[in-house]
Amino acid sequence: MSSGEERCWLDRSLALLSAALPFGLSLARAASSGQWRDDLSAVRDLGLVAVGVGGGLSTPLAQALSLIPLGSRTFRAALGSALALGLASRLLYAMVRRLLLESARPSPLAGSSWWRRLRRAAELLFPAAAAWLPAAAAAPRATEAAAPRATEAAAPPAASGAAPSAPAAGVSPRLASVLSAIAVLTAALSPTWQREATVGGGAMLATCCALAALALASACAEHARHAGRAWIALGAALGVTFAESPPAGLAALAASGAVLYAGRASGGRQGGAPAPGPPRRLLAAAAGAGVLAAALLLAPLVLRPLAPRAWADIGRALTAGSLAALDVASARTTALAAWSREIGVVSLIIAAAGMAIALLRPRARWLAAPFLVLLALDTLLPARAAGVLSADPLTPLRSLAVAAIAAGSALGAHAAVRALLGTRVPFARSGAALLVVFQMTLVALTSEEAGFAADRSEQAAAEVWTDEAYGSLDPRSAILVRSPAIAWRVWAARITRGERPDVLVIPIPLLDRGQVAASLLEDERKLAPLLRDFALAGEPGEFALSTLADVRPLHVEIDPRWSKKLLGHLNVAGVWLEYAPQPLGASDRKLATAQSIVPLRRVLEALSAAAVPDTSTAAVLASTMRGQSDVVSLLGERVVAQSFLDRLGELAQEDPFVSGGPRRRAVAGIRQAFIARRPVRRR
Repeated sequence: MSSGEERCWLDRSLALLSAALPFGLSLARAASSGQWRDDLSAVRDLGLVAVGVGGGLSTPLAQALSLIPLGSRTFRAALGSALALGLASRLLYAMVRRLLLESARPSPLAGSSWWRRLRRAAELLFPAAAAWLPAAAAAPRATEAAAPRATEAAAPPAASGAAPSAPAAGVSPRLASVLSAIAVLTAALSPTWQREATVGGGAMLATCCALAALALASACAEHARHAGRAWIALGAALGVTFAESPPAGLAALAASGAVLYAGRASGGRQGGAPAPGPPRRLLAAAAGAGVLAAALLLAPLVLRPLAPRAWADIGRALTAGSLAALDVASARTTALAAWSREIGVVSLIIAAAGMAIALLRPRARWLAAPFLVLLALDTLLPARAAGVLSADPLTPLRSLAVAAIAAGSALGAHAAVRALLGTRVPFARSGAALLVVFQMTLVALTSEEAGFAADRSEQAAAEVWTDEAYGSLDPRSAILVRSPAIAWRVWAARITRGERPDVLVIPIPLLDRGQVAASLLEDERKLAPLLRDFALAGEPGEFALSTLADVRPLHVEIDPRWSKKLLGHLNVAGVWLEYAPQPLGASDRKLATAQSIVPLRRVLEALSAAAVPDTSTAAVLASTMRGQSDVVSLLGERVVAQSFLDRLGELAQEDPFVSGGPRRRAVAGIRQAFIARRPVRRR
């Protein structure tokens, strides 16, 4: 076997490994049951409900995959994200390998162009004295003239990733392939990528489309005037990316512009004068393809609110950003800060050195430009560390920034290994091998953390919560929901499992959106006083709630702004608070306390049985138990309030708001002292 065949075999094997391994792991970790994280995408993609701009590609993909008789509908939707992860890994492998090969090729010295001009002027003015000038500067000129021709003949398009058949001196395709595979696995197995690849409608589709746009932009930068199909494909890719995620589409547009500008400024990788730009007709065709692709994918959003979906006709104004603002608070951190905290500063320094080396080499500068743009955008617009109940709209940008850091780390390691192999010092080859092994440890580190944070295959607490809070309701019940996350959980269960279409869901935050109020009024005429109170005062009245409770069993989610007159009608009923038409006494609440603890205990058992903590369900359940404890404590029921405080202590390991045994006991003591105070009766 020749060396060229061996390099080709290694390259193809590593390219397949870098795509198959992340896909297999994400498929094994994919959600097989409903999750809080993918409720919005399930309602949008599987229920065809208009929830704002976005999801233009995930909706038809989820509809197509739902026809495959494999697993639940939730798993089929997550299969699309896993496929997008595999394709994104393959595209990233090709881009990183191309960047490593170009950064290792010989480039002209910084002052060679000036020296050639001086020698040419000396030859014209003093032909006899020109022979005494050093001719060493002529070598870079010859190399610069010959290298582009060899590269044009041997280099494939940007998306292919195959190694040149005749690499220049100092270029090691094997080393580039190994380090590229390590960089791709570091990004693809990270918690950021795996977390989005295990749920339906995650950010991996937008990330994959953005990487495809960057690969096409590289092909357009190489052949600016003779790549008509590539320009049209680039415009279509940008349009599809924008239809799936507007922030990802704008980031891909900025990164593609950086590729085209840097490629033209470097003279098409030749280090000469700026290359001519593309004809205007190609730019117009690319823009038209982008607008057409975005319009075709976003056109169904105009017709979705006209569909007869009385329970979820929320109009076009709602977006993922409005839900992210109502999610559990989490700090916004950049990809650089997260990388230095989770992996280490040493790897970040190697990545910075690699990017600096790529910027100093004209052949690699235009390939490194988009990664720097993505890092800058992530620094200016940081995403949340992890959404518990919803996805951050900037999550695709965070995924692209993680890929950029991984590419920079591969660049720095590649330059360091080549420098060690080129020096004549003892143990140089051993040091180079240890540096490659250090890069491999990053893969193990990120994969281990992702296995703990992104494994959703055994998380069934959300389904148990749905069974206890939604499936066990009385026939023709009505639930007054204050949290948008709970409304999406109920709607997603109705779509994916066809559960309880008789239950009337009244989402308080969405009553002013679309045709929600009108649709609810068509289903239940007794809702008119309640809708009138929300429209005028922003909160319900006693008469409106009692009117609805006379015709339907009414369960509510507590609102801290409610008066004590309304709290007198409430009674703990499992996950919900049941609203009675008449005020209740203390004996009525004591009789229902024992039965109300049973559903909560089942959810707690599901949380404790999971191998991976379900933070979302724990946060929702902790909020519910706090609200119930506050209600009964304000009504003077000390024993009932203490029972909920005891159950709240069981969530210490899952609930992000409760941590530390001494702190827990101190808070419980303060609460008990507050509850034990008897209300002062006025005479």
